[in-house]
Amino acid sequence: MDFKEIEKIIDKYIDEIIDFRRDIHSHPELSGNEKRTSEKVIEKLNKLPVEIITNVNGYGVIANLKGNTNKKTILLRGDMDALPINEINDLPFISKNKNIMHACGHDMHTSILLGTSFVLSYFKDKLNGNVKFMFQPSEEASPIGGSKGMISEGLLENPKVDEAYALHVFGIPTGSVAIKPGVATSRSDRIDIEIFGKSSHASIPSEGRDAIVVAGNIITSIQSIISRNMPPNQTAVITIGKMEGGSRYNVLADYVKLEGTVRTFSTENADMIKERLQKIVEDIASAYGCSAKLNYQNGYDFVYNDPDLSEAAIKSLNEILGRENVLVQSNPLPAGEDFSFVTKKVPSVFMWLGTESDFNKGKCTLHSPEFIADETSLKIGITTFCKLVFDRLN
Repeated sequence: MDFKEIEKIIDKYIDEIIDFRRDIHSHPELSGNEKRTSEKVIEKLNKLPVEIITNVNGYGVIANLKGNTNKKTILLRGDMDALPINEINDLPFISKNKNIMHACGHDMHTSILLGTSFVLSYFKDKLNGNVKFMFQPSEEASPIGGSKGMISEGLLENPKVDEAYALHVFGIPTGSVAIKPGVATSRSDRIDIEIFGKSSHASIPSEGRDAIVVAGNIITSIQSIISRNMPPNQTAVITIGKMEGGSRYNVLADYVKLEGTVRTFSTENADMIKERLQKIVEDIASAYGCSAKLNYQNGYDFVYNDPDLSEAAIKSLNEILGRENVLVQSNPLPAGEDFSFVTKKVPSVFMWLGTESDFNKGKCTLHSPEFIADETSLKIGITTFCKLVFDRLN
C-alpha cells in the first residue's frame, strides 16, 4: 500500500486532532481524575468501528480495532494525565485549571493516539491484524502508575497483544524520532527518610539531639554512594528533592523528613544503592544519638526496547522520516516511565518524539511551567504510529 494514501487521510483529520488537543490542554486533569479527558476520548471513539472498554483502572479506555485477520494484535499507548504545575505560557488555549498543567505532553500523546485511531479505522479492511488503543490514566502517579492496573484488568488479553509501541514528546527537533534499543529509560524509585531526634532550646543544644544536623550529614554522605561504589562506566542518580523539619528558629528540631528519588539502569545497582542507603541512614543517625528510618519504594522499572523490534522500527521510520531524522540513542535517559510494565510483558518499543522548533525553542523542558509542544509533531506522531502498524501487520 502506498503510504501517500495514508498521509492524505492524516491530513484529512489533523485539524480536528489539533482542536481536540487544545481542548484537553486547556482542561488538564491530575492522575486518577481524568474524567473529562476520558469522556472526550470516548465521544470521539464512538464514531469509529471500534470496541470500546471504559473505566479500566479508573478512567482508562481501551479501544479494539479488528482488521481482516486475527494473526497479530498491536498495542499503541497514549497517557492522559497532567501535573500539579501552574502554566505561565501566553497561549490562547492555556490551562483553565489553576495549578494543573499538561507540562509533560500527555495531551499530545492522547491526541496522537486518537488521530491514529481515526486513520487506522479508515483503513480497517486493509489491516492484516488488530490494533488495541490504550488511553492510560495516572502515568504520573509514581510509584504505582496506571499501566500496571490496566494490565491486571486485562489490557493485554482479548485479543492477546503481540507487540506494543508508545512515544513521548521530547526536546529534540520536530520531525525526528529517537529510539534506544535495549534499556531505554531508568528505573525510578522513591525514598522517604525519617529522622527522630530530641528537642531542646537552641541556646543549650547539648540537652537535645539535632535532627537537622543528622539530615545534613545524611544528604552529604548519600552523594558518595555513586562516586565510591559504582564503576566509572556506569551511572545512577540519587536526589533529595524535599526536606521538612523544625518548628521554630530557636528550637532544635526533633524530627526531619527527607524525600527523594533514585534512578538506576540495572537491578543490581538499585539493590546496591538501597543497601548502602539503609546503612548510611541508620549509622549516621545513631552516631548523633538519634534514630532514623528509610522507606524505599520500588517504582517504575526501566523501559526495555526489544532489540529486534527496535531495528525493525528504525528501518520503517527511515523510509518516511529520513535517516537523518531517526536518531539511535547510545545511552538510556534517566526518566521514569510506567510503559515499562508493558515492556516487561510483551515485546515493545518506546520512542522519543521531537517537538522543538523555532516556535518553542528553549521551552521544551518537561515538567516546566513554560513547557510548550510544537503542534506540528502531532502529525509526525500519527504518521509514526501508522507506519509501524502497517509495516508490522502487512
